[in-house]
Amino acid sequence: MNSEVYFETQVGLALDQLLPIFPIASILYLLFKFPELTKHISELLKTRISKVLSGFSLLTCAVVLYSTFNYFEVASLRAVIDEKRYDVVSGCVKNYNSESSPTKYRMERFSIENIEFEFSNFTQSRYFTGDDHIDNFIKNEECMEISYIKDGGKNNILKIVRLARK
Repeated sequence: MNSEVYFETQVGLALDQLLPIFPIASILYLLFKFPELTKHISELLKTRISKVLSGFSLLTCAVVLYSTFNYFEVASLRAVIDEKRYDVVSGCVKNYNSESSPTKYRMERFSIENIEFEFSNFTQSRYFTGDDHIDNFIKNEECMEISYIKDGGKNNILKIVRLARK
């Protein structure tokens, strides 16, 4: 039986998520270390030095928190993939349904072997979304193998392998 990978989640190194911290923390360090630089920036912005430092400190905190949460999300997903802690189902698509709104938002649903899948082009995700499905490959009776992670009531697709029909 011939098979071809149609989609596969790309997960890089988790440490890559922490890279934005270094430049922003370096700038914050420079602002505190060189008061004349901070004074110049405050004059350009026509505000007090304390507001410049407070604002940039808050921005740094936001970047650090965002990067840290992304790091843990990617590290967790990387562990699931490396340790093969996901489910796999093979079969042919049944009950395919696609609904579009006037704003071009599209929700698609289908099942394989009574496992339900749902995705849309509305949200960004590390998993399969409608933006990854632009050629209408998924349709009733199309056979495939899907690797997925159960997350609450949703099955997030990690990989789709196209299977040749028997």
